Amino acid sequence: MKNIVPLIMMITIVFLTGCVTPMGMTASSTPLHNRIIVENLGQAEGSDWSWSLFGLWSVGRPDMDRAIDEAIASKNGDALINVRWYEKHYYFVLFSITKVIVTGQVIKTAPVETKEQVKQKR
Repeated sequence: MKNIVPLIMMITIVFLTGCVTPMGMTASSTPLHNRIIVENLGQAEGSDWSWSLFGLWSVGRPDMDRAIDEAIASKNGDALINVRWYEKHYYFVLFSITKVIVTGQVIKTAPVETKEQVKQKR
């Protein structure tokens, strides 16, 4: 019983040291002008992280583009739609970790044929 109390306290402290911050949402990760959605490949998630020492000196910043690319590559698609992103912060005694997480629907796209392209095919 004596060993369980410190274990419960440590687990509680770990859960209380994290923080989630919603950052935003957008319709698409890339402009879909003159493109049509051919296939919806499903939900995907990508992330990138960085850390800082004593909460003062940051080693890099989490890269949103890298997180988006990871999500798209996980389903082998072309773009993300219904994109949402948020940050998670984990605080420890000497350092902290900042993680950017991007979620959305991965899609395959194809260019829309213009009237001139249709005429040229004939």
